[in-house]
Amino acid sequence: MCSTVSLSALLAIAPAKAQDGSTSLEEIDVIGTTPIGGDGLDRDKVPSAVTSVTQSDFSGVSQRSVSEAIARKTPSVSLADVQGNPYFKDFYFRGFVASPLNGTPQGIAVYQNGVRQNEAFGDTVNFDLIPEVAIDRADVFTNNPVFGLNALGGALNIKMKNGFTYQGLETEFLAGSFGKYSGNAQWGQQFGNWSAYLALEGERDGGWRDFSNSNVKRLYGDIGYKGDAAEIHFNVSLADTHLGVVGPTPQELLDRDGRKAVYTGPQTTDNKAAQFNLTGQFDLSNAWSLQTNAYYRRFKQSHVDGNDTDVRLCEDPVLAAAGNLCLEADDIIDPATGTNPDDDDPRLIVRDKNGNPVVAPAGFEDRPGSIERSWTKSQTVGGTAQATNTNELWGKTNHFVVGVSYDHGWTDFRGNSELGIIPDDLQVDGTGDIYHTTIPGGILPTDVKTRNDYLGIYASNTLDVTDRLSATIGARLNYAHISLKDFSPFVNYSDEAMTIPAGSGIDGKHNFTRFNPMAGVTYKITPETTAYASYSETNRAPTPLELACADPSNPCQLEGFLVSDPPLKQVVTRTGEIGLRGHTTPGFGGLLNWKVGGYFAYNNNDILTIPSFITGRGYFRNAGDTQRAGVELSADYQTDTWGMYANYSYIDATFRSNVTLGSPNSPSANGAGEINVRKGDHLPAIPEHQAKIGVAWRPVPKLTLGADVVIMSSQYLVGDESNQERKLKGYAVFNANASWQVTDQIRVFGLIDNVFNQRYATYGTFYDNDDIEFLNLSGSRSITPARPRGAYVGVGYKFTADAAPVLVTKN
Repeated sequence: MCSTVSLSALLAIAPAKAQDGSTSLEEIDVIGTTPIGGDGLDRDKVPSAVTSVTQSDFSGVSQRSVSEAIARKTPSVSLADVQGNPYFKDFYFRGFVASPLNGTPQGIAVYQNGVRQNEAFGDTVNFDLIPEVAIDRADVFTNNPVFGLNALGGALNIKMKNGFTYQGLETEFLAGSFGKYSGNAQWGQQFGNWSAYLALEGERDGGWRDFSNSNVKRLYGDIGYKGDAAEIHFNVSLADTHLGVVGPTPQELLDRDGRKAVYTGPQTTDNKAAQFNLTGQFDLSNAWSLQTNAYYRRFKQSHVDGNDTDVRLCEDPVLAAAGNLCLEADDIIDPATGTNPDDDDPRLIVRDKNGNPVVAPAGFEDRPGSIERSWTKSQTVGGTAQATNTNELWGKTNHFVVGVSYDHGWTDFRGNSELGIIPDDLQVDGTGDIYHTTIPGGILPTDVKTRNDYLGIYASNTLDVTDRLSATIGARLNYAHISLKDFSPFVNYSDEAMTIPAGSGIDGKHNFTRFNPMAGVTYKITPETTAYASYSETNRAPTPLELACADPSNPCQLEGFLVSDPPLKQVVTRTGEIGLRGHTTPGFGGLLNWKVGGYFAYNNNDILTIPSFITGRGYFRNAGDTQRAGVELSADYQTDTWGMYANYSYIDATFRSNVTLGSPNSPSANGAGEINVRKGDHLPAIPEHQAKIGVAWRPVPKLTLGADVVIMSSQYLVGDESNQERKLKGYAVFNANASWQVTDQIRVFGLIDNVFNQRYATYGTFYDNDDIEFLNLSGSRSITPARPRGAYVGVGYKFTADAAPVLVTKN
């Protein structure tokens, strides 16, 4: 993870010098407290922790992803590299996740210029589609129901640049290890009451592991108008990415063949997105203002996943002699009986799209494989209208916000399976045989259309009870309507035992409603120190993906196939938070900002992903209650020549219910492939202890040197929710960088990631070691290894004469 941060930006919060030489306090920092923003509340009156990342933290192509830039200094944020791609990482905040991976329960709401970025089908968040160089700021909020669905752990609100906030023309280029090279350019200009802004980005990463190359292209543009009482913007965001996602690999295979090795493939994800957004801010009077937006978003994804398969020659001698293939009976449960079907059950026979039995292709018997493909096309339209009032209430300063938002999305999802043969490099070669079985819980092609309607009505009010005490109350009413319609190409056979009913149980309509309150207070103990406390409730509705894949007897190809829709309950989170924050000017100069806080977040009816006996398949279920509780400490110190930060987070993420979960590949699983989770067991994939430390030093005006370390403690593997197995090791990764301002326009810089070439992983799970027999594997642990040491050099050119030196602090 790397970034370049301008010294001027880091020093923007430093104390100002009055004309008499004394130190004066910084100006009041105001912040938008809703997805659309524009309400401008004094940050110190927000009764919860808020972390802001400014445009300097996103400067240039030295970042690999938006999520890495935000994680650089934000407490309680960690990244999990599930798929082995720098643009495709899970973003954890306080133990809740925003992930690009379908099937991951999403607990963070993400917005770009007021537009919801959680995609309509699975609430996924694709950070690779957000134009990084065009980001003006990103605010990480904690407990605030105003941010709507998915804000269980918090919300990430991203605001983009425009021609009023950025003027000039600059470019930057970078190249380095693993075939990485990238470039960007941005231009902004104000023409009286009008402005224009345009940003272009292109990146290529060859990937340090086999078959893990990526290509990223992004564009962002904005046209704005600002008058005495109105500001209007029309902005466009376009992105086209190709990501090689190689996924976890058996630890035994990595030890034997090297850390570049991958397990099965091809694994690729191709994303395309186009977003058009019209925003407006209007001063209606001295006290009233109106904020609005209306948008259209289109998202397309094509996913390819090569795997081993549970398809083999049928055990029936007659069928086997004919070369017919069957799905292994031991890997499925017949929903009619609750047991494994007989080996000669005709519903297990693998068939083509016309219902004819498939004959084993040449070479398939020795190296059976499968390629799963899925296509998602989502479109979303919506908007928000919000009013802000700053009239006094009972003679006291008051800040009132009320708004309504509506999002309507429709998705077309398709998926199928193709037989394949696994060669020595484990990249499955397709045979062209698209196949399915007729037994529920088997392999089925899918064509499903879904509709989402999300309506939110919210209000919040902050009253200055005294000149030190401010009280906030607020609430949001969420309504979600989700419908699913099955258009899958099922075939009805003459034999009743082999009939697939039309619709296969996916058709359905679901409604969810929740009123979420919040309340909090802030108190200025001194002009430099503020205490805060708050309580809030938030919720998320099950996604169309989860609703259509909630039957353990009909598991889905995760990232793929939908088969049935038993009802799921919505998840409700209750959060409490207390803390202190402040700033001071030490006797030796500079400015020290600091924060300390604690929180708890209790989830009712948490939805988890449960793996199935069938390789690569799973389902979703409400799995009782869970809790995240923790402590956060952070500080940063700035002078004219130094910039330093340090933060520490403790996250205790646990189950609060006894529950039995499926985990067939865990060594601790019983004969039914289940593990018994006890109240108090820790949630997997969440490091309990996290620390980040960074320093930047400018010894001479044109030279900046920087270094940082990221420290994460051990974590339980996904699939070890019962906490019986050895944990994934913790790690400490050091990085270094340097920047030289050659002229006012030209800057050169160099970066070294993972200076000491630490061998570590951020994600681990279990796998079935006998699925690919010729590998002769015996272990059960599978991990995604992190990148080794990499070196990069870059050059930036600014076409104006006032280019400032940059202070590089990377993480």
